[in-house]
Amino acid sequence: MSSTSTDTVIAKPSNQTLSFLDSSIQTLSSPRHKKSHISKTYKQASTLFLYRRFPEVLSTLQSILSPPEKKQAEDVSSDEELVNPAPIATADRSSRIKVWSLYLTLLNTIIELGPEDGIEAFGAKQWKAIRAKARDGTI
Repeated sequence: MSSTSTDTVIAKPSNQTLSFLDSSIQTLSSPRHKKSHISKTYKQASTLFLYRRFPEVLSTLQSILSPPEKKQAEDVSSDEELVNPAPIATADRSSRIKVWSLYLTLLNTIIELGPEDGIEAFGAKQWKAIRAKARDGTI
């Protein structure tokens, strides 16, 4: 038996491919895309709220109210971390007001559920954490 080796050839991307990727990245990180994302998220959360699906509303809103996870960059020392603001921080004023109003209304509604329904919907640990967060004002 003879063994043959196969060489893997990796093609270098063309300039056209690289410019397409660059424009795609710029489009995704553009303010217009972020505004669209926030608007869609708000609409989805408000619809879920109307159907009283509070755990889903909370997780949907937290995706735009919380900053993305911290990432390490290759050119930054291990002590320094890149911190990106929450998507809502870059939204226009009316979007920020609508999203934060819905979030505060949601927290109020969750507290008003009472212990029995709140624990049933969220679990004891999460419901108590939400209640404490709202009472302490550490939103």
